[in-house]
Amino acid sequence: MGAEAEQERHVEAGGARESAARRLRLLLVGVLGAGLLWAIVTHSLVAALVESRPHWALAIEPDDPGALMALAERALDRERARMARPAKPAPKAAAEQDGDNAPDSELDDDLRRWATAVLVQEPGNARALAILGDLARRSGAESAAATFLGASARHSVREPLALGWLIEEALKRRDWPEVVRHTGAMLRYYPIAFAPLSPLLAQLLQDAEAAPSVRDLLATAPPWRKEFLPVLLDASANPRAPLDLYLSLKETPHPPSVRELQQYLAFLIRGQFFELAYYTWLQFLPPEQLAQTGLIFNGGFEKRPSGLQFDWVFARERSSGASIERRGDRASERTLVVRLGPGRAEVDYISQLIRLQPGRYRIQGSTMGNVEGGRGMRWRVRCLGAQRQQIGESEMLVGRIPKWTEFSFDVNVPSAGCAAQELRLVLDARTPSEQLVSGTIFFDDLSASRVP
Repeated sequence: MGAEAEQERHVEAGGARESAARRLRLLLVGVLGAGLLWAIVTHSLVAALVESRPHWALAIEPDDPGALMALAERALDRERARMARPAKPAPKAAAEQDGDNAPDSELDDDLRRWATAVLVQEPGNARALAILGDLARRSGAESAAATFLGASARHSVREPLALGWLIEEALKRRDWPEVVRHTGAMLRYYPIAFAPLSPLLAQLLQDAEAAPSVRDLLATAPPWRKEFLPVLLDASANPRAPLDLYLSLKETPHPPSVRELQQYLAFLIRGQFFELAYYTWLQFLPPEQLAQTGLIFNGGFEKRPSGLQFDWVFARERSSGASIERRGDRASERTLVVRLGPGRAEVDYISQLIRLQPGRYRIQGSTMGNVEGGRGMRWRVRCLGAQRQQIGESEMLVGRIPKWTEFSFDVNVPSAGCAAQELRLVLDARTPSEQLVSGTIFFDDLSASRVP
């Protein structure tokens, strides 16, 4: 009996120890689980608060680099916004809960403290290094600025403060390849920098030593190149400067686009540099077309118009009124087709700039079709320039013309004030009601010859 009782006591004691061990394990698991859960929650919460409430994030994780940098970026954004607008008294408003409205006098100290705290944990943080470098530069500590900004540039090729410093240093040394290289990087990563930096490139293009580096950069066809020509035109005192650039790009994998050439030709035409405009157009004609130029270009409409001003230009790009199509009687040839109506027809259809020297000329061509209405089609020639006087027009082409028929008209180019002309096909409608015409008319074989 005593042995049995002793055995039961041993069993009960063992059960108690096992129960205590189980409770201890559960407690440890609970503590570890709670710790892990707290770590997950705080980490996710800090990450969520970094952008929206960086001060709250720092209350949970006092040295979080992301939150510190978010505070610095907010302060820098406020400073940029303040510099971008005229100074004026700001309305009194309640401070934001994250403490963004620090007094101006504290800004530099705050930036320095935040950037330094970030570098303690991330010694290679390029943005923090750049902020310290910029603060040193603004305080006149050029040596310290060079140290910090140089370190920032070595750690990241995209840091804007470091790139700006590299551009300034290269300008001081007149190291044009480096100026252009860093400027190209800034424009590639930060398109917003185009407005302040594009005039710099335009000026460098007019410097004999710097221009080759700029041309090499533009030859890579950066995305901002299409917006660069207007800046170059505004900055250039020499109307030929863009042509020198475009000729250097002509044989590269990215030659000047039609849009870029259109902009340049329009600039020259507005300035009445007609000879230079015509010469520029000739420079970019394919060799086989250059050999076929005449007083009227592509008068047979055999080639697809380029859209440049000394070629055929449709008045409206998306208009269905005029098109170049195959001739019904000669499948291997093409013709200009104008479809009128139904309803109110357009007035302008197609035009081309030409250069006739002073004297008398005869323009001729062939037509067929049917135009029903009170008015018909005319070819007109007028001078370009201030007066834009009309110097010739065809008879009105209206009614039924059942087969190909020749037409012609004379043009008298005055000796002054008419260095270039515009040949245009129009519907000769004087009022909106006269635009109510319908039908289809074809044109082909336009040419011009001088009358002795």
